[in-house]
Amino acid sequence: MFSQRNGNRPNITEQAELIKEKLLFARKFAAAPRTVGSVTPSSPQLISSMFRNVDWQNTEVVAELGAGTGVMTKEILKRKDPGSRFFAFEIEKELRGRLENDLKIDVYDDAAKLPQVLKAADCKSADLIVSGLPFAVLPNSVTVAVMRAVMRALSDNGTFIAFQYSYHMKSTFERLFEDVSTRLVVMNIPPAVVYECRGVKKQHRPAMRGKEQ
Repeated sequence: MFSQRNGNRPNITEQAELIKEKLLFARKFAAAPRTVGSVTPSSPQLISSMFRNVDWQNTEVVAELGAGTGVMTKEILKRKDPGSRFFAFEIEKELRGRLENDLKIDVYDDAAKLPQVLKAADCKSADLIVSGLPFAVLPNSVTVAVMRAVMRALSDNGTFIAFQYSYHMKSTFERLFEDVSTRLVVMNIPPAVVYECRGVKKQHRPAMRGKEQ
């Protein structure tokens, strides 16, 4: 006979929630692939890669764009300093409602409204902006609007971390930021590319961080 070892395996309740989450994600992807972007939630390996260089103790304001089913959201809530502020965005109504109900947090709809949301909350800027938005399949106008919001909202020493499923956005991020590093996470379905970006280039900062309209 073989002995069972629990180790770090999820219990039955956690397994049921994981299956439910994956089914919801797949259903949303089938209904709106340009909004959801992937058929499965992010893997633990992708999450670990996303946050490997984050100094949580010195991160006072965090924003997440494209929270989805909340896989990254839950990890941010676990890792962030208790005194820090957190702003989550999810455009899909059902996913947004589920996050608000399950995690008991406010979730905003349009990621392009990030600067306005921060301003209303008396936050000057964000130290960390995390994105799971599928830029490769979003309309160009949406990508432009979101990146303008990121440029305006990110603090001078802040970090923008995004994952994509290709190197499609590499040239765009390199045009906008002084420092862009990438790493491939193969233990994800599909394999993902993590972009870690710092230092908004001066030529973009005035236009992006101008007065709110």
